[in-house]
Amino acid sequence: WIWSDSNEPAPKNRFTYFRKAVELSSLPEEATLYFAADSNARLWINGHLVRRKVARYHEEKIRAEAVNAAPYLQVGRNVVVVLHHNWGDIITFQRTGNRRAGLYLDSTWIKTDTSWRWWKAPQFLAHEQQIVGVIKDPRIRYPQIIDGRKRLVQNIHEADFDDSRWSRATEVVNGPWPAKPRAVETPGQREYTVRPGTLLAAGTAQSAQAVSQDPLSIASGIRLSKCIPSEAVRSEMSKLLQGDPIVVAGNKGQTRYLTFDFFRPVHGYPILELGDRTSEGVYIDWGYAEIYRSLYSGQEHVKENGWLNPEGVAGPGYADRYITGPGAQSVELPDERTARWLTLHLYFPEDGQVVIQDGGIVKSQYPIDFKGSFACGNQHMDQIVQLCLIHAEVTMSDSYVDTPGREDGQWIEDARPRALLAARWFGDTRLREFLIRTHAEGQGPDGNLHPFAPSNYPAYPAGYDWSVQWVALLYDDYYWTGNEDRIRQYWDPLCRYWKAVLSLADEEGLWRTPHIFADIRVGIKLRQPHQSSGIVTPWIIERLRWSVEMAKAIGQQEQANQWRRTAEKMTAAFRKYHLVPAQGDVPVHVADLYDSKAPQESRGYSQAGQTVAVYSGLLNRPESLATLEYSFLPPDGRPSPGVTRWNNPTYCYRALLALSHAGLTERAVRHLFERYAPYLPGHPRNQTPLVLQGPYGGPLPEYWVSREDLSLASDAINPAQPQDETGSHGWQAVPLLWLHETLLGVRIVQPGGARLQIAPQTGGLPYVQGHTVTPKGLVWVSWQPQYFSLEIVLPENVTAEVVLPDECRGKPIKIMETAGECDSLDNGRFVIRGGGRYLFQIR
Repeated sequence: WIWSDSNEPAPKNRFTYFRKAVELSSLPEEATLYFAADSNARLWINGHLVRRKVARYHEEKIRAEAVNAAPYLQVGRNVVVVLHHNWGDIITFQRTGNRRAGLYLDSTWIKTDTSWRWWKAPQFLAHEQQIVGVIKDPRIRYPQIIDGRKRLVQNIHEADFDDSRWSRATEVVNGPWPAKPRAVETPGQREYTVRPGTLLAAGTAQSAQAVSQDPLSIASGIRLSKCIPSEAVRSEMSKLLQGDPIVVAGNKGQTRYLTFDFFRPVHGYPILELGDRTSEGVYIDWGYAEIYRSLYSGQEHVKENGWLNPEGVAGPGYADRYITGPGAQSVELPDERTARWLTLHLYFPEDGQVVIQDGGIVKSQYPIDFKGSFACGNQHMDQIVQLCLIHAEVTMSDSYVDTPGREDGQWIEDARPRALLAARWFGDTRLREFLIRTHAEGQGPDGNLHPFAPSNYPAYPAGYDWSVQWVALLYDDYYWTGNEDRIRQYWDPLCRYWKAVLSLADEEGLWRTPHIFADIRVGIKLRQPHQSSGIVTPWIIERLRWSVEMAKAIGQQEQANQWRRTAEKMTAAFRKYHLVPAQGDVPVHVADLYDSKAPQESRGYSQAGQTVAVYSGLLNRPESLATLEYSFLPPDGRPSPGVTRWNNPTYCYRALLALSHAGLTERAVRHLFERYAPYLPGHPRNQTPLVLQGPYGGPLPEYWVSREDLSLASDAINPAQPQDETGSHGWQAVPLLWLHETLLGVRIVQPGGARLQIAPQTGGLPYVQGHTVTPKGLVWVSWQPQYFSLEIVLPENVTAEVVLPDECRGKPIKIMETAGECDSLDNGRFVIRGGGRYLFQIR
């Protein structure tokens, strides 16, 4: 490990170049380069940018990127350059604390040592102003100010660049990191330039504040400006979108602006390519927005005239600045940003012009493959699928990111279902491995887990309903792979965790704690240690049962028996204390709250509270049907008076699953439409101006109880929404999982995926068909009621129980085609074995 100046072990917001040239007489047989940095860094090999960042980490457990350097190497002189960005000792949602800055490279052909040279990158303004959120919490790192007049004129990537004036690197002795970091589980980001879909507006901006060098003033300057659009200017500037350069000219003291719409949230690194007639000293300010209107306050974040508020999501200071040098130049911001709408404000201290040849965002995402599919002949469902895929992808980077334009944290509660849908739609499980490991590494001495490890954000202890999702992740991994190795690897953290969680259950098995999130911002909040949550307790019981299975799988029978007895006791206590008997028109239901000291006080009745209890078997079928019929009214699942709507988006998946489990799949489909309708393009309930909707609609809300749901005035505060909601939240994508599990009906019923159940149902849609990934490979299901035709394509080495749709029951079934064995069972069921196509038809 090396660093620059040992007198500054952890400077804040410092950019440093490191450089090394090596002679190769021949190309190495093994060219893998292991690359790690604390806090972050980007890596070039012979001028090729091969990594823009390193994966997040606990500082003392950092891992290295494994870079295949072979395509970039050459016989002779090879130049390796690193731009290191040290964040300093700040609170973030992406890393633990920064005690030391460091850089590590190791390969057969190059290593970090004191022969490396370093130089402070002169074009980056040194400042320590971290972006602070709307709610006053530290959020993203720093606004960046890059001075193109100070950029290095000589190309440091060239072999003949003279770095003799640069200082020699210092070896870091006894640093906080592993001396030889292991390789990280995940690949580097897939990156390519995304250009805007349209130029929303362009014209002149009148600023309400003087242009300042204060980094936090950039965003407020954009927010406080008055935008005066010109259709003639917009039309001329739109030529940029066709690939033609444009000239933005201004007089002394004037500000011009251009506001672009990408049609979807894009995450990555903003770029600009400027032509050779560009004037020196022009300030180009970048501002970002993700939502049209705040669902919390009702205030607009974007207007049709191109004005936007860059401070409404991440918080004050979320903007960047580039000061032009003379002539042709290009700039790429080294910090990740997220934007649905992006504005450029160009301030001219003197008469001048800027020639823009290209611009956009280098989209930086985890390299997913769109293997899954779903079609049903319904336009609204197609739009929902498209929006969900957009939100799933934008929040997959080096982990399942919460909100890349605000927190960028690995929040475990919404990451768990997204890991499931990533496996089923993209065939990805490596990010889940990363998620399991980093959360286990963040386990505290009391056994609990940080809600978005790795992080030094003071959010410990977490709510147990979120931390318990780590148990679900471990179980999901076991069920997908059929391999017990990871259970053994994390057995001790699993036992420590359950020891902490089960210590909160009393002698009867009633699980009591106020340290839960439950259905956020709605319903009754627990505040006392003697209170018990009816919403959360079913999660704990379900995941404890899963832990029994995992314990048995690795031969820990005694622990399995102990956990099983505890789960049975907790189940009995749940039914005794959390089920409210039927009274009048109100059926038996799960109460949100049980207070042992005040059992007669208001206990709450919520949609969220019924969901997990239904499909985890804590309610019997008549009880389940009765409470769901009451709490999710026909035809589309709106709540009865006195029943609280679900708000936390992961409850969308749980609500759909519960309704289907009880045989109300058609209502589940309509409920999905009812919730997503206000965000679909061209839908009558979408209140966003058409010019701001774009072809995909959205963005989807962070939470779901709207002003419309609460019958609030347009200027009233919506308490069910956060003050800083985003338009890039991945947990809105969870219906994708339900579409495959329930409508295509493909479920894994044996660890490792050798046995499946396939039970498709339309839920009132014209048909359902699609591909879903299973551990053994891709499965195709197509159920077309119009033709009474069910087609299934299995991968090799799979046995599936086929449950024919209800429309087929009692009708003569003809097996038209079988690729392998097919056995008929009773009541419209078949067992099929072997890879290939199977076709069932009613004749």
